[in-house]
Amino acid sequence: MPPRRGTPRGRGGSQISSGPTRSHISSTGTGSHIAPASATTHQSAAHVTTIGVKRPGYGKSGKECKVVTNHFELRFDCPIIHHYDGPLMKELYQTLKLQHPALFGPLAFDGRKNLYSPSRLPFENDTQEYHISLQPQTATSRPSKVYRIRFSKTHQEINPEVLRNFVSGRSSHDADVTVATNALNVVLSMFPSENKRFASNARSFFVPEGNKNIGQGLTLWRGFFQSIRPAASRMTINIDISTGLMYSPGPLINLCLDFLQRPGNLRALEAPMPEPERRALSKFIAKLRIHTTHNKELSNKARTIKALVETSAITTKFTVDNVSQTVQQYYESTYNKRLQYPKLLTSGATLPLEICEVFEGQLRGKAQPPSSLTKDVVEFATKKPAERLANIKSALQLLGYGQSPYLRAFHLEVADQPIAVPARTLPPPNLTYAANKTLGLKPGVGAWDMSGHRFWKPGTVKGWVVVVFSKPHAWPMQKIREVAGGLSQACTAVGIVGFNASEPLIEYADPAKDIKTNLMNVGIRHNKEKGFNPSLLILILPPGSSAIYRAIKHFGDVEIGVATQCMMETKCYKGRFGQGGSPAGPSYFSNVALKVNAKLGGINVVPDTKQTGGILGDANNPVLIMGADAIHPPPDSQGRPSYTAVVGSIDSMASKYVASCRPQTSKQEMIDDLEEMTKEILHDFQGYRSQVEGKPGMPKRIFMFRDGVSEGQFQQVIDNEIPKLKAACKSFNIEPKITFVIVGKRHHTRLFPESSTQADRTGNCLAGTVIDQGITSPTEFDYFLQSHAGLLGTSRPAHYNVLLDENNMTPDALQQLTYTLCHIYARSTRSVSIPAPTYYADIVCSRSANHYDPKGPYQPDSIDHASSGSQRLKDAKTYFKPAHRASRMRMYFM
Repeated sequence: MPPRRGTPRGRGGSQISSGPTRSHISSTGTGSHIAPASATTHQSAAHVTTIGVKRPGYGKSGKECKVVTNHFELRFDCPIIHHYDGPLMKELYQTLKLQHPALFGPLAFDGRKNLYSPSRLPFENDTQEYHISLQPQTATSRPSKVYRIRFSKTHQEINPEVLRNFVSGRSSHDADVTVATNALNVVLSMFPSENKRFASNARSFFVPEGNKNIGQGLTLWRGFFQSIRPAASRMTINIDISTGLMYSPGPLINLCLDFLQRPGNLRALEAPMPEPERRALSKFIAKLRIHTTHNKELSNKARTIKALVETSAITTKFTVDNVSQTVQQYYESTYNKRLQYPKLLTSGATLPLEICEVFEGQLRGKAQPPSSLTKDVVEFATKKPAERLANIKSALQLLGYGQSPYLRAFHLEVADQPIAVPARTLPPPNLTYAANKTLGLKPGVGAWDMSGHRFWKPGTVKGWVVVVFSKPHAWPMQKIREVAGGLSQACTAVGIVGFNASEPLIEYADPAKDIKTNLMNVGIRHNKEKGFNPSLLILILPPGSSAIYRAIKHFGDVEIGVATQCMMETKCYKGRFGQGGSPAGPSYFSNVALKVNAKLGGINVVPDTKQTGGILGDANNPVLIMGADAIHPPPDSQGRPSYTAVVGSIDSMASKYVASCRPQTSKQEMIDDLEEMTKEILHDFQGYRSQVEGKPGMPKRIFMFRDGVSEGQFQQVIDNEIPKLKAACKSFNIEPKITFVIVGKRHHTRLFPESSTQADRTGNCLAGTVIDQGITSPTEFDYFLQSHAGLLGTSRPAHYNVLLDENNMTPDALQQLTYTLCHIYARSTRSVSIPAPTYYADIVCSRSANHYDPKGPYQPDSIDHASSGSQRLKDAKTYFKPAHRASRMRMYFM
């Protein structure tokens, strides 16, 4: 279906067809709520403005179906909500509630400073002051600290009617809508937040039942996420299961030893400890809440762990009443406590580790689990669709919506069944291979078999080398030849030229020696024996070879410009050589061939142009498909830079891409160098079209699929990134029409098939399932697309938000283009979860460390770095090396 003609769409846009704006959904029965018919004709008034593009209508193509979502309708008949400001700790507010239950009992407090009331409080001049003590006063105790709390009514009165006007399309999204939504989220969270069984962070609540200790001082808890969201004609609550990463409770000594991966080895905590280990451990347990065991009167008092000092209880001294004594002496004289392990480090200057017990239910914060534990986390969090939906439904009871006095006080009611919405299953694109042979795909399957087909444009090998980073006794020559033969056969079968021309040169490399020297010597030997340099290096690596891998990629992608393909020795050969072992099966080598062809400059497959509405393959209207992403250092890192990537298609069928990657300010999402990076891509686009395709000309249309941007950053993208994209085009004296789409992955919406007949073999919705009504924005042009087939657990659809649409795309045309781009990911014969260019940008970001010399002065992933954040960014830019020109034009990042 072609794009719509007319005025380009940016902020605001055209009006949607009229229809009813309100509906009532019954909460009776055991089924799911069905989206009302009005959702399909939801009207936005002409005066309503949007951040991005106003919805132009709804899609119609594909096979109609219904899907169940994890959204529940929130019915609200709230009075005016009064807002009071009063900064205080959560513990103080709980004490205040106990002392004044009639006044503060039904109010909602966000745990920081915002207090919401369904009625105006009887404060003189709208201000009231209280004096609160956390500890009761006794005859023998010291005077406890008294806190002064002052509540003042703000000028802001929250009228929930603004939400009703917004979801019905009568008003724009503004600050009042955000404030009202946030206030209702606080009300929703109040009841579960007071349940002492729960641990919580932001909008998730976790329970200890069914937890799993995964080692390294960490335990996983199951929980539930909840968030109120506006949708067309109603407000909804998005509920999903979540996983909490907790500190393992119990003796602090055990926690520390688990973190060091030396359980039971107390000597590992003795002073002096190696400085890198001490710093890492100190950082891990910093701010951890513990209670002590040496004194019964203090056993329930929470204390906070400070940094680990370098000395033990025997040598650490402090002064009390002008008397200097060691920590060991202090506990013996004051508490009659003889320390069992006085040689261990202490927390701060006075706290021995052996008397500390870690409280249960402490979240690790924003820190990510170590990569070695990722598999455990995934296994714990993975649930099949039917099980996940059942757990989500059970959350209504667990979170206490029916029992919450806060929901009653604010006149809120949550439906007891999830919302079901109209959906469609889009037809997959036909794929074209060599000799214009077309492969038709089955709708909803999301995978295909390319047996009997050759790549659209096969690459060519001119000499290849196999380098094995293991000893000859583990990898004898015959074993290597069998693996090389399997790869050669698979590559030849799909059309790659040159594997049969000659046998590969085989070489052993010592992983303990310099990788660059090893590879240079291999190239020199090949040149001597064959008369030319090899165009492909195949490298067989042992487990735990991340450092070797990085050195190989820096050598091939950045310094020399030669294609490199790594294979893990445990994957490319199964079993023991000479004892029934054999090379991996054909499917393994076929998958490797997909990557090899792209790295050699080939193109694996292209989509049928007829199914893209003329967007791809139109010689008169060249199109550039782009993807962009930014990757950030861990939350607890200090000054490490972020990295950005921009990729762009250079061929007529948007199947071959070039990439640009750069460092930038730590944890900044907006891409600073987008203009310069786009210029690089436009230059390559122009060169490839004229020199390779013989079709001179620059793009007349650009489609950008931008990853990693949250809803709160959409305006920043409009203000910062889109102007840079246009400025890059202007530098080439072109003004292509731009469609800019945000690709969202970090959300909690899930889709479930309404019946087994609409599910794939894993119980997930069929690949190509799209929804653009029922739970989508009341005004913005957005849609959810589940473009991939399920493998494990419950699939996550991608959420697409259109911020700019100068190409005037119809919903059908843009949704079909998006789905088509999910089928040209060069690494796979499966449709993927997001468009290929977005996926490529993510990969390029993740490979950013490969752009630094492994032996150079700057190491991007180093933990200890003495320089400031600004100096580190300067160093990151100084020592960053772009991909070699030859690699750049060959999709080296595959």
